[in-house]
Amino acid sequence: MPDLPPGESLPDHWREVGYAMRSPTGDVQPFTWSEIDAYSRTAGANLTAFEARCLMDMSRAYVRGITDTRPLSIEPMERDYD
Repeated sequence: MPDLPPGESLPDHWREVGYAMRSPTGDVQPFTWSEIDAYSRTAGANLTAFEARCLMDMSRAYVRGITDTRPLSIEPMERDYD
């Protein structure tokens, strides 16, 4: 995940938008670009392209961590991401 510059409000945006979304069957899924765009416009967040990409990366990492059922897996914050 990209490092956040000091003072960024991305964690606040991420909490507000909800970390991830649920499918109709109840599965946890990362956000789509449409969801992030809709949040940015309707919440007045005016996210930059970098911020939108960070939210997408954060959501994907969150879902990977939540859905990983291996008892000895590495915590999401300790993993290397591309």
